[in-house]
Amino acid sequence: MSAAQTTIIISELGRPIPYLPHAISVSMPAWEDNRGFAEGDARVLDALTTGYPRFMHHESVKLLARICEEKFGNPGESCMVWSSAKAAEAQRSFLLTHSPSPITVRTALHCLSSPTPDPHCIAEYTSYDQVSGNHELCPNQSLELHMVFSPSDEETIALAEKGWTYTGNGISSRQADKCLEILGAASRDPVAGRLLCTTSSTPGTPDDRSPGGSVESFRDELSRNQTMLLVQCDEQPLPYAEAKLVLRQRIARALAGDFSSSSETPSSIPRNESLGSGGLSEDDVFLYLNGMNAIWHAHQLILQTTEKMGKVVGKSICFGFPFYSSLKLLHKWGPGCHFFGFGSDDDLPEVRRVAQEAADSGTPILALFCEVTTNPLLRTPNMAELRKIADEFDFLIVADETIGNFVNIDVMEYSDIVVTSLTKVFSGRCNVMGGSAVLNPQRRRYAVLRDHLKATYEDVYWHEDAVCLELNSRHFARRIDVINRNAEVVADWFWCRSEVYDAAHAGESQGSNSKKRVIKKVFFPKWERRENYDAYRRRPAANGVAPLYPSGFGSFLTLWFNNEAAAKAFYDNLGCEKGPTWGTNFTLACAYVLLTHYAELDWATGWGVPTNVVRVSVGMEDPEIILGWMKHALEAAERASGL
Repeated sequence: MSAAQTTIIISELGRPIPYLPHAISVSMPAWEDNRGFAEGDARVLDALTTGYPRFMHHESVKLLARICEEKFGNPGESCMVWSSAKAAEAQRSFLLTHSPSPITVRTALHCLSSPTPDPHCIAEYTSYDQVSGNHELCPNQSLELHMVFSPSDEETIALAEKGWTYTGNGISSRQADKCLEILGAASRDPVAGRLLCTTSSTPGTPDDRSPGGSVESFRDELSRNQTMLLVQCDEQPLPYAEAKLVLRQRIARALAGDFSSSSETPSSIPRNESLGSGGLSEDDVFLYLNGMNAIWHAHQLILQTTEKMGKVVGKSICFGFPFYSSLKLLHKWGPGCHFFGFGSDDDLPEVRRVAQEAADSGTPILALFCEVTTNPLLRTPNMAELRKIADEFDFLIVADETIGNFVNIDVMEYSDIVVTSLTKVFSGRCNVMGGSAVLNPQRRRYAVLRDHLKATYEDVYWHEDAVCLELNSRHFARRIDVINRNAEVVADWFWCRSEVYDAAHAGESQGSNSKKRVIKKVFFPKWERRENYDAYRRRPAANGVAPLYPSGFGSFLTLWFNNEAAAKAFYDNLGCEKGPTWGTNFTLACAYVLLTHYAELDWATGWGVPTNVVRVSVGMEDPEIILGWMKHALEAAERASGL
C-alpha cells in the first residue's frame, strides 16, 4: 500500500467536523492546538467556529444568550439559556452552592409564540434540517426561554460553564435556531475554514484542486471528501410526532438483542411490545438531551427516590476511570463519591469494605456508577461481582454502556439503569446530541424508579434533534459491525508494533523483535481485561441462531507513546480528521488526555492514565485508507524519536 493511494484530509484549525450547521466536533489538527485550547490560548480559541456543545456553545446558542442579555438582563449580568424551568433552577442552585462568595442569581422566563403557518406561504414557515431533509412544519407549540442571569465576572462565568458542562441541561443549537427565528434574528451558521483534500504522493501536501474555503468550492469537493460522504443521507425523515417513539422502541429492541428494526420501516414497529424474558419495552426508555444529561438525571432520580423512601442519602461509588465529567458530577451534586480509579478486580474487596463501613455508619452507599468500557483505557469492570455487592448492601448500579454499545455488550442484567450517549456511534453522523436512560424491569427498585419518573419526567428533547437522531440511527447495527471490524484491523496492526507485544513474544524469533518501538501499549478491549469483556459480550439468542451483527470490540483504541515528541509527531501527521468526540462514521483522532485532563495531568497519571496518548475512533472508510493514515503517522513518530 503506497501513500499515493491514501486520501489525506486536512481541516484547518477551528473548522466544524463535519461541515454542517450543527456539527458537534471541531478541527484541532495539531497537538499544540489541544494544549492551546486547554490553556485558553487566543490563537486557538479565536479560530474555533464551533465545538463539542457541552464544552463550547454553538454560535446560535451564544447569539440567543446575548439577545436575552440585551432584552431581559441587568448591567453586569451574563445569561445562559436552559432547556426547562427545572434545569434553570438546578443551575441557579448550583451557582449559589458552589460560588466562593455570595452572589445574586436569578431565573427568568419569556414565552415565545411559534408563528402559525400560513398554508399559502408554506416555505416561509417550514423548518428545514440540512441533514435530515425534513421539510415538515414544526409542531404548533409555544417556546419558552428559560434564562439564568448571574454576575459577569470571570470567576462566576467559569463556574456557570461547569454547570453547563456537567449537567448537559443547556438548550440545543436547533432549538436556539428556532428561538432566533421567532425573535427575528438570523441564526448563526459557524464560519468554516478551508478543507484540503489531496491524493498526492506526499501526505499533507495540497494539490491544485484544493478548495479555497467558500461554501461553493466546498460543495464542489463533496464527492471527493471522505468525511462528508460518510455523513450524507438520502432517506426520508419521520414526522416529528413519531420520531421519539421509534427511537425508544429501537433502543429497547437493541437492549434485548433485537436489531431487526435496523432494516425495518420505522412505522411498522408495534407499540408497547415487551421484548425478551426481561419484559423491557419502550416505556422503560427515557430520552435526554445528551449522554451526560442522562447520567445527571439518573443520579437525580436515585437521590430523589432515596429521600422519598425515607432513607439516608450517602455517597456514591465511581468504579473505574471514567470520562471526567461523570466524576465531577458525582462530586458536585449530592454527598460526593468514593473513587476507585483503577476499577480492577483487586479493588472489589475494598468496595465491599467501603459499603460495609457506610452501612454501619448509617449513611449507606447510594449507587455505583461505571463505564463499560472505560474512557480512554477501555477496561471492563467485573459487573457480576459488583452486582453481588450492590445487592448485599442495597444500592443501585448505573452502567454507561456507550463505548461497549448495544451491539457488542449486554450489561442490563447487572444494572438498575443503563445510560447511553446516543450522540456517539448510535448516531454516527456527528451532527446531533442525544442520550437515554433505561430502567431494568427485573431489578427490585424498578417500580419506585418508574413511578417517580412517570410523575416527574419532562420531555424536553427538541423535536428536530429527535428527527435527526432517528434518521441517523436507522442502520446503526450495520454501521457498528463495519466499524468493529475496521477497528480490530487497526488495533491488531498497532499491537504488533508495540513494546507490550514484543515483550509477550520475546525469544520467539531472534532479531525480529529487537527494533525499538515508539508505541508502549495499545489499549483495546481485546487485550484489556479480556475475561471481563467476554463475560458481557452479547450472546446469540436463546434459539441458538447466530446474531445478524456479531459482537466486536468497539470503535476506538488508545495508543500510548513512549514520549510526547512521538505522540505529537504521530498526531500532527495523521491524515484523518482530528478533534473532540468519537463514535463517528468517519475516523477521528483526539489528543484525549492532553485536551481533557490538562489541569490535572499528574492526577490522571497517578491512576494509570498517561499523557502521551492518542485516541483513535475508527470509522467506516476502507481499512486500507485508514491503515495508510496510521502508517504515515507512525513513521513520523519514529523519526521524531530518532528510530
